[in-house]
Amino acid sequence: MKKFLTIVLSLILYALVIFVILDKTNTIDVKIIKKEKSEDEYINNGLTLSDTNLSNSNGKEDKFYYNQLDETAKIIYDKLVENKEILKSGTAQIEFTRNEFDNLLRKSDGLNILSNEYQNAVDALRYDNVEFYYIDFSKMILKTITYTRGRDVSYKVYLACNENEENYLDESITKDDIDIQIEELEEKADEILKGAQGSNYQKIQYIHNWLIDNIKYDTTYSKPDTRNIYGALISGDVVCEGYAKSFKYLMDSVEIPCVIVAGEGTNSEGSTENHAWNYVELDGKWYAIDCTWDDPIIIGGGKLSNSAKYKYFLKGESEFNQSHFPSGQFTENGKVFEYPPLSINNYR
Repeated sequence: MKKFLTIVLSLILYALVIFVILDKTNTIDVKIIKKEKSEDEYINNGLTLSDTNLSNSNGKEDKFYYNQLDETAKIIYDKLVENKEILKSGTAQIEFTRNEFDNLLRKSDGLNILSNEYQNAVDALRYDNVEFYYIDFSKMILKTITYTRGRDVSYKVYLACNENEENYLDESITKDDIDIQIEELEEKADEILKGAQGSNYQKIQYIHNWLIDNIKYDTTYSKPDTRNIYGALISGDVVCEGYAKSFKYLMDSVEIPCVIVAGEGTNSEGSTENHAWNYVELDGKWYAIDCTWDDPIIIGGGKLSNSAKYKYFLKGESEFNQSHFPSGQFTENGKVFEYPPLSINNYR
């Protein structure tokens, strides 16, 4: 009996030793190390970086306004994009497929409707694809040729320049100049975007800051290209439209959804004027950014404070729409486009 008890106690002791060993083996010693903040982690602007900031790019928004067009306007839009290289000639004549607009043109007001659809297509194209900056679409007109055979009437439609005119925004420019400018823009964008690293939030912030630090508002309103990407990224002097278009151009390059918004803005002095800014998508919601008003003219010089630099950065509807009033209309009597619904609250 004594021998039996000794064996039992030995087995119990052995089991306890094994249990302790296994328990120690499965224990993970966790040490929390406090990491010092580095300048590369974030730019101190009062906003924080959380896990939700670390989202991947989800594609550029280059057909936002296109998708709101009627089918007729989409045909015109597509034809312009298809003939992008031909448009550089300055005297392009673009023909549509025979009979493409026959049903429309047989209506009593068909030609007027077609002209309106052309304007809508151009409005959408200029704000979806800012790289068409060198074309003055108002110098191009729709022309029709009517073919009658008995009771059958058909039409040939094509786009051409006004007589003795080129479709360039700048009358002194040539196709070779345009090719050089486009190469300059692509090289400049590559140079800028080397610094746009990290999360989508960090890329948006970097591009916003680059524009503010490197371009300025043209108070003379007389310099060339003040409303386009060339004036912003190469010349460095623009008005609000130039800020908004260059921001979209760079957002498209890093494939973060962004649209240009037109409307009116009421500044701190209570003055209301035509204005342009951007909406950008981040973590599944849309936020407003106004690079122009985040780059105020400082009387007497001095450094721009963070409170001024980020006053209109990633703002929601409840705050932003106190001073910004989107219209959805890019030209007088043009189509009223819809904008993405803004987040109610600011991004944080």
